[in-house]
Amino acid sequence: MEAREIIKDIMSTDEVTNAELARRLDITQATVWDRLNNKKGRKDIPVSLLKTMLSALGYKIVVVPDEMPIPEGGYEVGQTDMVG
Repeated sequence: MEAREIIKDIMSTDEVTNAELARRLDITQATVWDRLNNKKGRKDIPVSLLKTMLSALGYKIVVVPDEMPIPEGGYEVGQTDMVG
């Protein structure tokens, strides 16, 4: 799953709008939309931005060994999706 898909899924599950996330991040709603919708051919969002957005939604990034299961309610981002 791509990072932006994870953010969208969490927002949907927790019923957080683009406007609310923008308020929490102190950015414009248009900026949130741009980051979550890859209309400009950009690669997935960087890890630093993912961390910031997840924190605003009450989540955090945790790294576990490959053989460990993903905890219930957790998400897995594919290696190529995580950009530094």
